Amino acid sequence: MYVVSSGHQESVLSSLDLLKLQTEFLRGLEIKGKTFNTVKNYRTDLNIFNQYLEANGRSLMLTELTLQQVKEYSSHLEKKYNSPNSIRRRVQALRIFFDWLIERGLYQENPVKKALVSPKVVDPPRPLEFKNIFTLFNHLESLIENSQGLEKLIHMRNKIIFYLIYGSGLKVSDIEPLSESSIFPGSPGRVMVAHPKRDPYTIPLPPGFNQFYIEFKESLEEQKDKDKINFNNLLFNANPYKILKRGLSSRGIEVIFKELSKKLDMPFTAKSLRQSCIIKWLNKNESDSQVKEWMGVQPAYSLKAYKQYLEEEDHAKEFSEIGEKI
Repeated sequence: MYVVSSGHQESVLSSLDLLKLQTEFLRGLEIKGKTFNTVKNYRTDLNIFNQYLEANGRSLMLTELTLQQVKEYSSHLEKKYNSPNSIRRRVQALRIFFDWLIERGLYQENPVKKALVSPKVVDPPRPLEFKNIFTLFNHLESLIENSQGLEKLIHMRNKIIFYLIYGSGLKVSDIEPLSESSIFPGSPGRVMVAHPKRDPYTIPLPPGFNQFYIEFKESLEEQKDKDKINFNNLLFNANPYKILKRGLSSRGIEVIFKELSKKLDMPFTAKSLRQSCIIKWLNKNESDSQVKEWMGVQPAYSLKAYKQYLEEEDHAKEFSEIGEKI
């Protein structure tokens, strides 16, 4: 293998088996507790690099990666993808992989760090209007009232997810690992988020959550006994006949909202619902520092786009009964 140092090439080790090392790298992410989707994204991004090498006649037994080659790869990504964030993510995945190689003593200097990466583009918020949130909430309640058994439990699960996103501002990736021990009933109740890059923190749960959670838990325990399955995860995956397994993936949560959006003929996603929660917090005059803490972002994070939305969109200032109900 050759590494680039001060413009010169210096022989250090034999060639690197990229596929083997990438497999070890991904396994290490799993051991560290990274989510399935996170590991999957790294695998996809590294595979794109592998495909680029092969398409350009280069072996996956890597002997050299120069800054110029990294720039050429970046140019290839710019031609292939329209989204600056997609390009940025793929280059960053490669950078993190080479950082891992350096930690293992297999590479001396990370050539990807010297490459210019497109700045992250922050899309303006597109929150769901409060009147549409009310429509969604009523629809979920109607589904629960007009069903029974496992079907009713599934609708109750979806309402729990709604509470966590709109009521407490959780991302789908925050919800995926939640267990029963993550919920602290009270007045107000709180949900604990275990963030991979910071200490765990709690967020208040909405007023309607506590009583509904008790009912959900009772129904869930009955169904678990019936299906002879046991787990501590807050959520579950099920078909119309039984609970299939514990937990619900981020992708699974997104699919639920995609189906609800289609059924109600009302465009929204889990992300837009969370953005509505942030607007709700600002509407209630929560301090910037408090909102950022609940969002799980750094103090330097800017809320400018949300405040601008609040100023420009008249409906954003509306605070209908759902604002207090949940």
